[in-house]
Amino acid sequence: MTETTARSSVQRLTLVVAGYFPDSRGGAERQAQILAEALHARGVDVTLIAPTTWASAPSIENTSFGRIERFRVRKYPSAGGRHILDFLAWTFWFRKHITPRLDPTTPVYVFHARLHAFGPALAARASGAPFLIKLGGGGDASDFAALRAKRFLYGRWIQRYLLRNTSAFVANSKQIAEDLVLLKVPSDRIVCFPNGVVLPEKSNIQSAIARRSGRRFLSSGRMVADKNVGVLWEAASALIRGGVQLDITFLGEGPERGRLEAAAAAAGVSARVEFPGFVSDVYQYLEATDFFLSASMREGQSNALLEAMSAGVIPIVFGASGAEVVIHGETGFLVERSDPEAFRDAIEAALALSVERRVAMAQASRAYAASHIGIGRVAEDTIALITRLMAPNDYK
Repeated sequence: MTETTARSSVQRLTLVVAGYFPDSRGGAERQAQILAEALHARGVDVTLIAPTTWASAPSIENTSFGRIERFRVRKYPSAGGRHILDFLAWTFWFRKHITPRLDPTTPVYVFHARLHAFGPALAARASGAPFLIKLGGGGDASDFAALRAKRFLYGRWIQRYLLRNTSAFVANSKQIAEDLVLLKVPSDRIVCFPNGVVLPEKSNIQSAIARRSGRRFLSSGRMVADKNVGVLWEAASALIRGGVQLDITFLGEGPERGRLEAAAAAAGVSARVEFPGFVSDVYQYLEATDFFLSASMREGQSNALLEAMSAGVIPIVFGASGAEVVIHGETGFLVERSDPEAFRDAIEAALALSVERRVAMAQASRAYAASHIGIGRVAEDTIALITRLMAPNDYK
C-alpha cells in the first residue's frame, strides 16, 4: 500500500487514553502514539491527554505530533472501586481545565469506554465538540461489560451516558460491532475499521522471508494468565520434549514470564525457549520468525498480531475478537480451541508446510497487512469520520 500524506481539513484533535508511556505500556498506548504521528503527518495537531501514576512523568511534553498532557493520580481512574477518588479527581480536572480549550472544531477521541471516558464526554458535550470512542474489546472483554461489573450503579449510569452522548463508536472487530447493535446503538453511529500498524519496508520483509528456517515461533504481549501464554508453552514444550525441532520466543513482561522460565529450566528445554522480556523494537525478532502464536481468548484486536502480519509472519491464533484479519489457510491458521492439544496440532501443521507453501502464506500475510491495516489508511479513515461528524446537520 502506498501511504499518502494529503493535508487534512481537520486541524486539531484531543486524543485521550487511560494510561500512556512511560508508566503504562500496552496496545492502546502504542495505537495512540502511531495514530497521532500519522495524523500529524496529514496536518492534524494532536494533544494527547492521559492520567499518570509516575511522579517523574512531565505534566506537559512537546512531541513530534503535538503535545502530551498528563494528570497525576495515585491509581488509574479507569480502575474505579476503592480508587473512586482518583476517578472523580480526573473527571473534574478534565472538565475544568480541558473544556475551556475545546470548541465544535476540536473533536475529542477516547480510547476505550471505561471510567476515564466520562470526563472527556462531559467536556465534549459542554463545548459542542464531536465525541468519539474506540472500543477496546468484545464479548466478555468488552468495555461496557467492565462498566456493568462495577460494584455500585455508577458503572451502569456511565454506560448509559456514553451510549447516549457518543457521536460515533469505532469498532475494530465484528464482535465489537455486534455488541453495539445489541446495546441498540444506531448503525450510523458505528464505524468499523481495524487497528493500524506501521508497515516495515517491503523489500526488508521479502529478504527476511527468504532467510527464515520454517521452525521459529514467537508469542508477543503481556505475559499474564489472561493471555493464555501457558497454553502455548505447554504445546511447544511437549513437542520439543518429543524431539521436534522448533524454537519459541516469548516477548513481554508479566508474572507468567518467571513461572514459564522456571518450567523451561526444569524441563530441560531452555536452549529452545527464549524469554527476552519487554523489547522496544519487536521487528528485530519478527524478521527472524516464521510463525506468530496467540491463544488469548480476550482481545479487542491484537496489536501483536497486526505487527506480525506486517512483517510477513504467519499467524497461528485462537479465533478471538479481531482475529477475522486472519484468513484460515491463506494468511494463517485459526485455531478452534484455546488448549495445548489444539495448538500442538496447529504447530505440527505449520512445521509440515513445504517451503513454497510457507513462503506463499508469509507473503499473503504481509500483503493483507499492506492493503488493510497500515496506520496511514487508519489515519485517513479517522479524518474522514471526524470530517463527517463536524458537517452541518450531522449527529450531535
